[in-house]
Amino acid sequence: MKYGPLWQDISISAKNFLEIGCSFELTSRQKYIRFVGIKRLALAKFVVKKYAKTNPKNELVYVFAIAIALHEEQRYPDYTLVSQAVECLKHSYNKRIVAFGNFILRKIFADTNLFQYKFNWEQIRWNAPSWWINHLKKQVDDSYLQSVLMASLSQHPPLNVRLNNPQYINQLSTDLRKIDRKIVQVSSHGLSVVPPCNLTQIPSFKNGLVSIQDLSSQRILDLIRPKPDDNLLDICAAPGGKSLAIAISRKCHLFSNDKSKTRLKLLEREIVRIKEHLVTIPKITSFNPLVPKQLDALLNLVSTGFDYIILDAPCSCSGIQRRHPEIPWTKTRRQLATLVTMQSNLLDACWQILKNGGTLIYCTCSIFYNEGEGQVVKFLNRRKNVKRKSAPGLIYPTIGKDFFLKYNVANKLDNTELNYIGNDGFFYAMLEKQESS
Repeated sequence: MKYGPLWQDISISAKNFLEIGCSFELTSRQKYIRFVGIKRLALAKFVVKKYAKTNPKNELVYVFAIAIALHEEQRYPDYTLVSQAVECLKHSYNKRIVAFGNFILRKIFADTNLFQYKFNWEQIRWNAPSWWINHLKKQVDDSYLQSVLMASLSQHPPLNVRLNNPQYINQLSTDLRKIDRKIVQVSSHGLSVVPPCNLTQIPSFKNGLVSIQDLSSQRILDLIRPKPDDNLLDICAAPGGKSLAIAISRKCHLFSNDKSKTRLKLLEREIVRIKEHLVTIPKITSFNPLVPKQLDALLNLVSTGFDYIILDAPCSCSGIQRRHPEIPWTKTRRQLATLVTMQSNLLDACWQILKNGGTLIYCTCSIFYNEGEGQVVKFLNRRKNVKRKSAPGLIYPTIGKDFFLKYNVANKLDNTELNYIGNDGFFYAMLEKQESS
C-alpha cells in the first residue's frame, strides 16, 4: 500500500482522535498512529502542562501525543517527526500556534526523562483520568489490579478468531504462513493469530472461514445449547459477534435485534460474508426494548416468550480498554451512572418477554462491579421468580504468561509471541425464569 505524507496521516488521526467508531474510515497507518497516540495521551497532557503556560486546544495535544508515541517507537528520526508534526499544524492553525507547537515538540524530544514519568505518575501508567483510575480501584479486586494494568498497557491487543468451519483449519494456517503468521489454539472454540495482522486481507477471511471475536466473547457458546425449536433472542446484537457464533454452530430460531439500524448493517454484511457456513440464518429486527410498544412487538415475534435471551448490555467497555484506549477519555461519571440505570431497565424488560423456564444470559464487556455482579445482585433482590445458574462471572483481561497460567493452555510460544496472547475483560451471569409463586 502506498501511503501519503506522514503529516497528513498525523492530521487525520488527530482530528479523529477520540471519535468512537471512526476506525472504519481510516487507513491502516492512520488507525495505528491514532491507537499508539491515544496510548500516550496522559503523558502528552503531563508534558504540555510542564512546558506550556496556558492550556492548548485538545487537537494540538493529540498531535503531541502522536509525536511522543512515534518517537518512542523510533520508527522515524526525531527531526522528521518534528517537521511533519509542524507541517500538520501549518495546515490547521495560525503562525503563533504553529510556533508554539514547534517549541513544545522540541522541548518534548529534548527531555531525556520523558519515558520515566510513567513510573512516578499514576495517570500516565494507566493512561486515564484520575477519576477513572479511582473508580477502577473501588470496583476491582486489589489482587487483580496489576493484571488489569498490564493488559491495559499492552501495545498489541490479541487477535483472537473463531473458525467458522473447523475442517478448513489447515487452509487458514497456510494463508497465515504466507504472511509469516501462525495460529495457536487457545480455547475450545478460539484461536489466536500471532503476531496480530490485518486479517481481512487473507483468502480465509474473504471466504468466510474465520471471524474475529475475542475469547471472552466466544464463551457464550459454553452457555447456550438451544434445541432446534427453541426461540433465541440476542436483544442488543449488533455488530453481531455472539449472534453469529451461535448461528454457526447451533440450530434454532434466532432473532438478532438492535435498536440501531446503522449498527445492524454491520451484522447484515457479516451474514453475507459467512452465509454458506451458517446452520441458522438470523432474523434481523430493530426494536428498542425500553419502549413498551416496541417491547410488545418483540414478544409478538414468538407470542409464548423466548426460550433464551442474550442481553449483551451497553456498558462502560472497561474490559476492552487496551483495544480502545480512548474509552477512559470519552466517558464521564454521569455517563457511567446512566449506563447502570439502562442495564437495570433492560434486565427488567427482557424478563417480561422471557418464557417461564427460559434462560437470560446477562453479559457486559465491563470489569466494574456495578455493571456486573452488583447489577445481578440488585436484580435478584427485586425478583423472586429467578434461579441463578452456573456461569463464568467476572473475567479479567489477561495477557501473556497470566493467560497461560489462568487457562492452563500449552505454552509453545517464545517470550515475544506471548505478548500477543490474551483475552478481554467480560462478565457473564445466567438467570432462569421460574413460575411466579
